[in-house]
Amino acid sequence: MSIRRTEGSKPTVLPTISSEARPKSAAKTPTAANVIKDGFGPAAKTSDLARAESTLKPLPPPVGRLALDSKEAQSAIQTALQHLDVGTKLPSQGLRGGIQYPSFVPKNVERDELGMTHVRLDRQHEGVKVYGEQVVAHLAKDGKVDSVTGDQSKIPSGLGTQKPALSNAQVLDIALKEFNGTPDRQPHSERIIYKDPSGEYRSAYRVEVADTTATENPRKMNYFIDANSGKVYEQFNTIDGFKNCPCATHGGVSDAAATKGAKGAAAAPADVKVSTTPNAQIKDKGSVTSKVTVADDVTVDKLKLSLDITHSYKGDLKVTLTSPSGKTFDVHNRTGGSADNIKQDFDLSAFAGESAKGEWTLKVSDHAAGDKGKLVKWGLSITPKATQQPPPTDPTTPTTPGAADDTSMYSGKVALETKKQADGTYTLEDGTRGKGVATYDARNQEEASGQTQIKDDNNVWGEATDPERNRAAVDAHYGAAMTYDFLKNILGRDSIDGKGERLVSYVHVSENFVNAYWDGEKMSYGDGDGVDSGPLTALDIAGHEIAHGLTERTAGLIYRGESGGLNEAFSDIMGAGVEWYASTQNPDVKFNWTIGETAWTPTNGDDTDGLRYMDDPKKDNYSIDNYKDYPKQTEVHGSSGIANNAFYLLANGGTNRTSKIEVKDGIGMEKGLKIYYRALAHYMTPSTTFAQARTATIKAATDLYGADSAEVAKVKESWTAVGVN
Repeated sequence: MSIRRTEGSKPTVLPTISSEARPKSAAKTPTAANVIKDGFGPAAKTSDLARAESTLKPLPPPVGRLALDSKEAQSAIQTALQHLDVGTKLPSQGLRGGIQYPSFVPKNVERDELGMTHVRLDRQHEGVKVYGEQVVAHLAKDGKVDSVTGDQSKIPSGLGTQKPALSNAQVLDIALKEFNGTPDRQPHSERIIYKDPSGEYRSAYRVEVADTTATENPRKMNYFIDANSGKVYEQFNTIDGFKNCPCATHGGVSDAAATKGAKGAAAAPADVKVSTTPNAQIKDKGSVTSKVTVADDVTVDKLKLSLDITHSYKGDLKVTLTSPSGKTFDVHNRTGGSADNIKQDFDLSAFAGESAKGEWTLKVSDHAAGDKGKLVKWGLSITPKATQQPPPTDPTTPTTPGAADDTSMYSGKVALETKKQADGTYTLEDGTRGKGVATYDARNQEEASGQTQIKDDNNVWGEATDPERNRAAVDAHYGAAMTYDFLKNILGRDSIDGKGERLVSYVHVSENFVNAYWDGEKMSYGDGDGVDSGPLTALDIAGHEIAHGLTERTAGLIYRGESGGLNEAFSDIMGAGVEWYASTQNPDVKFNWTIGETAWTPTNGDDTDGLRYMDDPKKDNYSIDNYKDYPKQTEVHGSSGIANNAFYLLANGGTNRTSKIEVKDGIGMEKGLKIYYRALAHYMTPSTTFAQARTATIKAATDLYGADSAEVAKVKESWTAVGVN
């Protein structure tokens, strides 16, 4: 469990000065005129101090995420657990096999601007995490539990304590077979209690296998596998992408538009690649050694080893790679059981920072009798570490906010916060917002990494004489800054984690890449292909994708089924919120209810040609706008239209096309956004459904505006219009 700390300000308490502690001379009332000498005047009378102290008010408690080990968080957690223990008496609590297992494990504690404290707890059963199930205890200002949100259904005994028939290694093999590709990072598996699609709880594993390189479809796949039979219950990709939506289609554009949106910068140098084909026999209980030489004098950022070994029993083999410096890493060590051969790529981040130049040695050893094989081929692909400027000798100060003299592609004139380097140049690194906002160049690599800075000589970005590669970076940096400001100034949240989390963006990912996505840590933007799109750095796209990070760090809506449709909708809603907020700060930004229109079909900004339409979701001929059609369209982008239209009707008013129900006089963007954000951050859990989202937004509106308010009434009307009751 990761514990994140938030340092809040401590109340200032002035000490009371007693008469005993006061010097004798100070106890007398002076007879001479009160003369201040050396900055000090006569001592105050006791009555004066008493009056002053009576007027002191303690500072309000901090708003935001609390450190789990803080006194305030621990007190709230204990209150929540005591309430749940008394109020629920879940069958999964108590002794199992002589061991006392807790039913809930604290995940985070947040205090809101109304003085309420929300304790989010992961559910577990007999010591094993229950996937996707959380309970949120809501404490009122007086510190007592006001209400509880979340699933508390009965789980059969024994699912956690019974030893699974399959090991982690075995389920990893099953998941890799399903993945049918090469991961770009080490796969991860965890033992869980899982509710299958029929609603029955199972002993299972969740396996995550990822390839976030900028292919047409970057993947972070989740596989849910029975811990005893190996049955794969379900699988889904948790990485959203602009192009992932099946509705992302439209007619072609003119040649002129295509030319205008095309990328004009050359690709960065390719990775260093070496390979050899030894075709060397691996004798029974013997070994074979093979070498390759790297001539390039570069430092390893990432290293990928490709192996082609034929062998009748993979579990006999141990494979090690040794760098020129002598560092050795076990690539494969007698795993895989009876599976034949080793034909795959390995991501060896263990060699990061090593000098690539020199001789690399691969050794393959057979450690059991009765089998033999051949080392057919192997090779290395090395991504060099980007050259970075030396750190400045003196602390650098972010530039002072000034006139909007930077020129963006999609948002007109903007004002960027940057950093002045020791050499006099400026980079897209903003230290004025939370823990920072930074934008880097991915160098057209398949996966964004490193910190290749984007520079400008005079801190006026987007000039005609500036490098072409800087153009998309201006919009990405501006989009992240506006997203941070929107969260802070409208929603009262310090970045996506509530603690100022650094927002990092990479531009120029891959070649002609028509996509943009959040991978759990950072933003990756493609340059587009100049036909379907220009660079995918539009404001609402940036807000949409970064908002996936907001959802991850709050409700954690699972990216499938109804919770997945809500996940997509909340990103659309927050993306629209960022565009709306920016339009209130920048007259060149035009707000509308279409997603991605400025980048979708290069730079034309036509709101009739976008990715999705919140005012009329069915306009794209793919999405739905009413829950009655949900069984026909359960794909998360398509079903997002339900909540998208509910929000549109709440904020703007209008009529749902399917139900023909009209919501008159919306409550406005700011109120609507505050309600939906509060519902997401405090009243939703990973498995929230559309009906539960209605309840959550009603509860949020009640907190903010009162149970009998017009705002609560409009929340109810808008959900009813889209068929959610």
